[in-house]
Amino acid sequence: MRALIALLFGRSAQPIDRATYVTAGLSLMVVKYVVDAALIFAVAGVVWTPIDYLLPMISFSATKVAAFPAGLSVALLVWALPFIWIGVSMSMRRAIDAAVFPGIVVTFFLPLLNYVLMTVLALAPSRVIEPKPWVDAPVRDEPQSRRALTRSGWLGILAGAATGLAAAGVGVMMLRTYGSSIFLGTPFLIGLVSAVVANRLEEQTGGEAIRIGQLALLAAGATLIVFALEGIVCLLMALPIASPLAILGSFVGHLLAQRRRPTSFSHLSILFCLLSVGTAIDAAMPAPEARMVMTAIDIDAPAEVVWHHVTSFSDITAQPRWYFRTGLAYPLRARLEGTGAGAVRHCEFTTGAFVEPITVWDAPRRLAFDVIAQPPPLHEWSPYRRVYAPHLDGFFRTSHGEFRLIPLDAGRTRLEGRTWYNLDMQPATYWTALADGILHAVHDRVLQHIKSEAEHTPSRVRPALGAAAAHPR
Repeated sequence: MRALIALLFGRSAQPIDRATYVTAGLSLMVVKYVVDAALIFAVAGVVWTPIDYLLPMISFSATKVAAFPAGLSVALLVWALPFIWIGVSMSMRRAIDAAVFPGIVVTFFLPLLNYVLMTVLALAPSRVIEPKPWVDAPVRDEPQSRRALTRSGWLGILAGAATGLAAAGVGVMMLRTYGSSIFLGTPFLIGLVSAVVANRLEEQTGGEAIRIGQLALLAAGATLIVFALEGIVCLLMALPIASPLAILGSFVGHLLAQRRRPTSFSHLSILFCLLSVGTAIDAAMPAPEARMVMTAIDIDAPAEVVWHHVTSFSDITAQPRWYFRTGLAYPLRARLEGTGAGAVRHCEFTTGAFVEPITVWDAPRRLAFDVIAQPPPLHEWSPYRRVYAPHLDGFFRTSHGEFRLIPLDAGRTRLEGRTWYNLDMQPATYWTALADGILHAVHDRVLQHIKSEAEHTPSRVRPALGAAAAHPR
């Protein structure tokens, strides 16, 4: 058992042969698929097949993932984390055994290229040509936590941050994509490059390499803020993905730096080019499928009364929850122009108004609408009035929504709010979980307001509202 754990999770850079790589890899793929398929079918009722793994390890078939509840997406993401570590570690050690540049494991995070990497490593024969390709880093008497950054450390931070900014420039600004290469490959490469460069002038310990990689990641984010290309909130949301991957990259970079045959800058240039190719593949991927979020509430009022407050509602005076105060858009009021199908509903948020032509007016049961215009999803925290982040325009799109009113006993009503949206960002399991949570919070704010208004409608007014719902003008 210890040998198996050391093989899968050990920090050793000891090469592994082709047979071990293939056997362990296939076994782990079977284990992961069986658990994934069983969990997905049990929770979402979706049949998951091996063909659904068309993207990197923690991305899923867009059509089926749209049916996953947020909790399932988070569970699958957490379950994938140890497999990411194992995949990167074993691929690196297999590359050493095959005399392939180990930094090539950056392609593990790139769409389609990750399968090319694993196939090549599974077929390549053992060609270890160095009798001792790795040496341990020196042990210093001074605790690393007290050791100030040296010139080599600052150069590592600069190189790592520059690599990340260049990758973001190619992917986000030129190709306008937020795919897995940006969110997974870029932080990994930042950690790798910073560790390699920092060790060119002075050998670093593993802890120092990780610290340098994290500072390089923060430096890249700070630069985006300074040049108004990103806001603080979105960077904080990306940090739980980026930080662990940068640590993993620093680990690989530190091992590369210990090779007797040093890693050249041409090697790093090749890795950057591979990352750019992965980004181009992301940009060519089809648009994601629409995903639906539904929130429900029970109201102590008849459907005819609730309907009146659904079509339009007064100012929501309740204090927004703390997370809305970070800049996330939240609803303020709704007004209706006209009556019946063809009328236009304007739902005003803190960032602007949604324009929603009514497509179904089935009083007092169902109100459905399309979304033809929408404001930005948030006001970014930034020193500047405007932030030029592409994801604020078009990467999160709501397509349509509806309210359903279901009569209950004792004159009560269940009100359901639904929103369909598209989110063109990877990894889908992470970002959709966040988006689902935000939309549930938006729904809840509106539904709670409608509940309060309907339940406080005077009894003498309720018959008139019922007649108006039954006979719209």
